[in-house]
Amino acid sequence: MQEEVSQNIKERNIFAGRLVPLLKKPKIYISLAIIILALAAFYFKGLFIAAIVNGQPITRLAIIKELEKRNGEQALSSLITEILILQEAQKRNVTVTQKEIEDSIKSVESDFKKQEQNLDQALASQGMTRKDFEHQLRLKNLVEKMLAKEAEPTEKEVNDYIEQNKDSLPKELSEKEIKDAVKKQLKQQKLSSKVQEWLADLQRKASINYFVNY
Repeated sequence: MQEEVSQNIKERNIFAGRLVPLLKKPKIYISLAIIILALAAFYFKGLFIAAIVNGQPITRLAIIKELEKRNGEQALSSLITEILILQEAQKRNVTVTQKEIEDSIKSVESDFKKQEQNLDQALASQGMTRKDFEHQLRLKNLVEKMLAKEAEPTEKEVNDYIEQNKDSLPKELSEKEIKDAVKKQLKQQKLSSKVQEWLADLQRKASINYFVNY
Protein backbone atom coordinates (compact mmCIF):
# COMPACT_ATOMS: atom_id res chain seq x y z
CA MET A 1 0.00 0.00 0.00
CA GLN A 2 2.80 2.37 0.94
CA GLU A 3 4.50 1.58 -2.36
CA GLU A 4 1.31 2.49 -4.29
CA VAL A 5 1.02 5.83 -2.48
CA SER A 6 4.67 6.57 -3.18
CA GLN A 7 4.16 5.73 -6.85
CA ASN A 8 1.09 8.03 -7.09
CA ILE A 9 3.01 10.90 -5.49
CA LYS A 10 5.89 10.32 -7.86
CA GLU A 11 3.55 10.32 -10.91
CA ARG A 12 1.87 13.53 -9.69
CA ASN A 13 5.24 15.21 -9.28
CA ILE A 14 6.23 14.18 -12.80
CA PHE A 15 2.90 15.49 -14.21
CA ALA A 16 3.25 18.70 -12.24
CA GLY A 17 6.79 19.08 -13.54
CA ARG A 18 5.48 18.85 -17.11
CA LEU A 19 2.49 21.11 -16.45
CA VAL A 20 4.33 24.03 -14.83
CA PRO A 21 6.30 25.00 -17.99
CA LEU A 22 3.07 24.87 -19.98
CA LEU A 23 1.38 27.18 -17.50
CA LYS A 24 4.32 29.57 -17.63
CA LYS A 25 4.41 29.83 -21.46
CA PRO A 26 1.31 32.08 -21.86
CA LYS A 27 2.93 34.53 -19.45
CA ILE A 28 6.05 34.50 -21.59
CA TYR A 29 3.98 35.12 -24.74
CA ILE A 30 2.10 37.98 -23.06
CA SER A 31 5.35 39.56 -21.94
CA LEU A 32 6.79 39.27 -25.44
CA ALA A 33 3.63 40.79 -26.93
CA ILE A 34 3.87 43.74 -24.52
CA ILE A 35 7.52 44.29 -25.42
CA ILE A 36 6.75 44.12 -29.16
CA LEU A 37 3.86 46.59 -28.78
CA ALA A 38 6.06 48.94 -26.75
CA LEU A 39 8.79 48.82 -29.39
CA ALA A 40 6.24 49.36 -32.16
CA ALA A 41 4.76 52.33 -30.30
CA PHE A 42 8.26 53.83 -29.97
CA TYR A 43 9.51 53.30 -33.51
CA PHE A 44 6.18 53.87 -35.28
CA LYS A 45 4.72 56.52 -33.01
CA GLY A 46 4.35 58.77 -36.05
CA LEU A 47 1.56 56.47 -37.23
CA PHE A 48 -0.52 57.32 -34.15
CA ILE A 49 0.85 60.58 -32.71
CA ALA A 50 1.32 63.75 -34.76
CA ALA A 51 2.97 65.89 -32.09
CA ILE A 52 3.64 66.15 -28.37
CA VAL A 53 3.15 69.54 -26.69
CA ASN A 54 4.75 69.80 -23.24
CA GLY A 55 4.22 66.09 -22.75
CA GLN A 56 0.64 66.10 -24.07
CA PRO A 57 0.21 64.13 -27.32
CA ILE A 58 -1.88 65.19 -30.30
CA THR A 59 -3.07 62.04 -32.05
CA ARG A 60 -3.63 61.62 -35.75
CA LEU A 61 -7.23 60.71 -34.94
CA ALA A 62 -7.72 64.13 -33.34
CA ILE A 63 -6.38 65.78 -36.50
CA ILE A 64 -8.71 63.73 -38.68
CA LYS A 65 -11.71 64.72 -36.55
CA GLU A 66 -10.72 68.39 -36.73
CA LEU A 67 -10.26 68.23 -40.50
CA GLU A 68 -13.64 66.56 -40.86
CA LYS A 69 -15.24 69.42 -38.93
CA ARG A 70 -13.67 72.00 -41.22
CA ASN A 71 -13.63 70.32 -44.64
CA GLY A 72 -15.44 67.02 -44.21
CA GLU A 73 -18.39 67.89 -46.44
CA GLN A 74 -16.18 69.23 -49.23
CA ALA A 75 -13.80 66.25 -49.05
CA LEU A 76 -16.66 63.75 -49.11
CA SER A 77 -18.31 65.51 -52.05
CA SER A 78 -15.00 65.48 -53.94
CA LEU A 79 -14.51 61.74 -53.35
CA ILE A 80 -18.09 60.98 -54.42
CA THR A 81 -17.58 62.99 -57.62
CA GLU A 82 -14.33 61.14 -58.33
CA ILE A 83 -15.97 57.73 -57.91
CA LEU A 84 -18.90 58.71 -60.14
CA ILE A 85 -16.49 59.83 -62.89
CA LEU A 86 -14.46 56.62 -62.71
CA GLN A 87 -17.59 54.45 -62.67
CA GLU A 88 -19.06 56.24 -65.68
CA ALA A 89 -15.76 55.98 -67.58
CA GLN A 90 -15.64 52.25 -66.88
CA LYS A 91 -19.24 51.88 -68.01
CA ARG A 92 -18.47 53.68 -71.28
CA ASN A 93 -15.13 51.90 -71.67
CA VAL A 94 -13.30 55.24 -71.76
CA THR A 95 -9.64 55.23 -70.71
CA VAL A 96 -6.70 57.62 -70.53
CA THR A 97 -3.20 56.41 -71.33
CA GLN A 98 -0.08 57.35 -69.40
CA LYS A 99 1.24 59.07 -72.53
CA GLU A 100 -1.83 61.31 -72.62
CA ILE A 101 -1.20 62.23 -68.98
CA GLU A 102 2.46 63.00 -69.70
CA ASP A 103 1.49 65.12 -72.72
CA SER A 104 -0.94 67.09 -70.55
CA ILE A 105 1.76 67.67 -67.95
CA LYS A 106 4.21 68.88 -70.62
CA SER A 107 1.59 71.32 -71.89
CA VAL A 108 0.98 72.68 -68.38
CA GLU A 109 4.71 72.92 -67.69
CA SER A 110 5.18 74.81 -70.94
CA ASP A 111 2.54 77.36 -69.88
CA PHE A 112 4.25 77.78 -66.51
CA LYS A 113 7.64 78.33 -68.13
CA LYS A 114 6.20 81.04 -70.36
CA GLN A 115 5.19 82.84 -67.17
CA GLU A 116 8.60 82.10 -65.63
CA GLN A 117 7.05 79.84 -63.00
CA ASN A 118 7.73 76.27 -61.87
CA LEU A 119 5.02 73.58 -61.81
CA ASP A 120 6.46 71.65 -58.86
CA GLN A 121 6.70 74.80 -56.76
CA ALA A 122 3.12 75.72 -57.63
CA LEU A 123 1.94 72.23 -56.65
CA ALA A 124 3.88 72.34 -53.38
CA SER A 125 2.27 75.67 -52.49
CA GLN A 126 -1.11 73.95 -52.84
CA GLY A 127 -0.01 70.97 -50.75
CA MET A 128 -0.04 68.70 -53.80
CA THR A 129 2.47 66.24 -55.21
CA ARG A 130 3.06 65.49 -58.87
CA LYS A 131 1.25 62.18 -58.32
CA ASP A 132 -1.80 64.07 -57.01
CA PHE A 133 -1.66 66.30 -60.08
CA GLU A 134 -1.45 63.30 -62.41
CA HIS A 135 -4.53 61.84 -60.76
CA GLN A 136 -6.46 65.08 -61.28
CA LEU A 137 -5.36 65.24 -64.91
CA ARG A 138 -6.55 61.66 -65.44
CA LEU A 139 -10.01 62.57 -64.12
CA LYS A 140 -10.07 65.77 -66.21
CA ASN A 141 -9.11 63.91 -69.39
CA LEU A 142 -11.70 61.20 -68.75
CA VAL A 143 -14.43 63.82 -68.40
CA GLU A 144 -13.29 65.67 -71.53
CA LYS A 145 -13.34 62.44 -73.54
CA MET A 146 -16.83 61.53 -72.34
CA LEU A 147 -18.21 65.02 -73.09
CA ALA A 148 -16.16 65.74 -76.21
CA LYS A 149 -19.07 65.57 -78.66
CA GLU A 150 -21.40 67.67 -76.50
CA ALA A 151 -18.76 70.36 -75.97
CA GLU A 152 -17.71 70.66 -79.62
CA PRO A 153 -18.66 74.14 -80.95
CA THR A 154 -20.44 74.38 -84.27
CA GLU A 155 -19.01 76.19 -87.27
CA LYS A 156 -21.70 78.86 -86.85
CA GLU A 157 -20.74 79.46 -83.22
CA VAL A 158 -17.10 79.91 -84.20
CA ASN A 159 -17.90 82.29 -87.06
CA ASP A 160 -20.37 84.30 -84.95
CA TYR A 161 -17.77 84.74 -82.21
CA ILE A 162 -15.14 85.91 -84.70
CA GLU A 163 -17.57 88.37 -86.26
CA GLN A 164 -18.62 89.79 -82.89
CA ASN A 165 -15.06 90.08 -81.59
CA LYS A 166 -13.06 90.79 -84.77
CA ASP A 167 -11.73 94.09 -83.49
CA SER A 168 -10.13 92.49 -80.40
CA LEU A 169 -8.66 89.42 -82.11
CA PRO A 170 -4.86 89.32 -82.75
CA LYS A 171 -4.07 90.83 -86.16
CA GLU A 172 -0.83 88.88 -86.58
CA LEU A 173 -2.61 85.49 -86.68
CA SER A 174 -3.85 83.86 -89.86
CA GLU A 175 -7.54 83.13 -90.40
CA LYS A 176 -6.98 79.44 -89.63
CA GLU A 177 -5.03 80.20 -86.46
CA ILE A 178 -7.78 82.51 -85.26
CA LYS A 179 -10.43 79.88 -85.98
CA ASP A 180 -8.47 77.21 -84.14
CA ALA A 181 -7.93 79.47 -81.13
CA VAL A 182 -11.59 80.52 -81.01
CA LYS A 183 -12.74 76.93 -81.39
CA LYS A 184 -10.53 75.84 -78.51
CA GLN A 185 -11.77 78.68 -76.31
CA LEU A 186 -15.44 78.01 -77.06
CA LYS A 187 -14.93 74.29 -76.44
CA GLN A 188 -13.50 74.97 -72.98
CA GLN A 189 -16.39 77.29 -72.17
CA LYS A 190 -19.00 74.75 -73.26
CA LEU A 191 -17.14 71.98 -71.46
CA SER A 192 -17.13 73.91 -68.17
CA SER A 193 -20.86 74.43 -68.46
CA LYS A 194 -21.58 70.82 -69.49
CA VAL A 195 -19.44 69.30 -66.73
CA GLN A 196 -21.54 70.82 -63.94
CA GLU A 197 -24.79 69.65 -65.53
CA TRP A 198 -23.35 66.21 -66.25
CA LEU A 199 -22.04 65.68 -62.71
CA ALA A 200 -25.31 66.87 -61.20
CA ASP A 201 -27.16 64.39 -63.41
CA LEU A 202 -24.82 61.55 -62.35
CA GLN A 203 -25.48 62.33 -58.69
CA ARG A 204 -29.25 62.40 -59.22
CA LYS A 205 -29.16 58.96 -60.83
CA ALA A 206 -26.66 57.44 -58.38
CA SER A 207 -27.51 55.48 -55.25
CA ILE A 208 -25.58 57.27 -52.48
CA ASN A 209 -26.04 56.34 -48.82
CA TYR A 210 -24.60 58.77 -46.29
CA PHE A 211 -23.46 57.56 -42.86
CA VAL A 212 -22.11 60.87 -41.55
CA ASN A 213 -23.63 64.32 -41.26
CA TYR A 214 -21.62 67.51 -41.71
